[in-house]
Amino acid sequence: MKTLLLTLIASLFFNAQVLAQTIPEGPRGAAFWDVVPTSAPDDAQRGDIYWLHERLDVPANARAWNVIYVSEGASGNLEYVSGEIYVPVTPSQTERKLLIWATGTTGTQDSCAPSRTELFRGDQSSRVPSIEVFLDRGYVVVMSDYQGSGTPGATAYLQGAQQAMASFDIARAARNLPAAMAGTDVGIYGFSQGGQTALWAAHIVDEYAPEFNLVGAVPLAPASRHLDLSFYDLDIPVNSGYFIMRMAGLQVGHPELKLSDILTDVGLEMLTAQTWGCYEIFGAAAQLEEPYAKPEALEPGTAWRAWLEENDEFLPISSSIPFLMIQGVEDVDVPVWLTREVFDDLCEQGSEVNYIEMAGADHFGVFYPGGELAIDWFDARFAGRPIERNSCEQ
Repeated sequence: MKTLLLTLIASLFFNAQVLAQTIPEGPRGAAFWDVVPTSAPDDAQRGDIYWLHERLDVPANARAWNVIYVSEGASGNLEYVSGEIYVPVTPSQTERKLLIWATGTTGTQDSCAPSRTELFRGDQSSRVPSIEVFLDRGYVVVMSDYQGSGTPGATAYLQGAQQAMASFDIARAARNLPAAMAGTDVGIYGFSQGGQTALWAAHIVDEYAPEFNLVGAVPLAPASRHLDLSFYDLDIPVNSGYFIMRMAGLQVGHPELKLSDILTDVGLEMLTAQTWGCYEIFGAAAQLEEPYAKPEALEPGTAWRAWLEENDEFLPISSSIPFLMIQGVEDVDVPVWLTREVFDDLCEQGSEVNYIEMAGADHFGVFYPGGELAIDWFDARFAGRPIERNSCEQ
């Protein structure tokens, strides 16, 4: 009874804090995302909240909001991006630990954006691994839909630097929500596309978000080297959907790149079909029997090759940022040899990496186990403890 009363008091106090905000409440339904302006005003700051509304599908003892906030678009201009902020209800006397979840591929149609979907699936599993435990341990958990996903405009799918910017800017948005009491010590964990985001976040943090102390990063099956992945996908029919959507996403904000230079008419037609659904429709391209790509567009000296190489340059990374990197040995979407190369490169530049390969695990096989391993690992990093096992020294 006493616990229930304390929780009720805490909730009332929390409500009072939120109601005291001057942040506008956005409309319910699709209009929350759909009627957002296509650009932010000249005096906008990264992390400014345009509006928010409260989510109802939250874990116990937590509150959450969908937010529209300011970040940098693929063109370099400021624009509005959607995301989510989850905050423990339990009062805190100090600033809370701040954790960024970097989502994996969901699809490029606006309705596929994570903030427009339920947190829990039909089997009650969450689309954010271990979020309930992190909230129980006092973390503020934030996540971005990334530029163009959910809000007006084309989705800048797999543009690593922009995804990292959007992730730091949703962290800034949390700090602009006083009820969150979010601190400047921050960690990031992400899956697949989000693993790429985590690596890029470690690359840009000192320049783009110097107010944050990035205590560690956890890439799960990181889709991190897209030039190599593109050549790999050309030999894996089931991955043709990834190739097609990768090029569409990378072309956003780059008018010098022509999709017709890298996709055949068959590929362009499949691109249209893939915009009709979310992640599950990527498999439809595996049925293609005719060539969908023009590999010559990836040869040295081409505009596509130059941009893919630039998008893969997430090194160097400060050696002070430790990593927990987890990879499935049976992964077809992101092959284990590619993640091993990333691990070797991180070791060569002096990073401390706890690298784990999961035998028998495919791409999604590391999702929930990786989230579970991240819990205690982040607790130790936020406490300032060194990593227990540096795989680079073994």
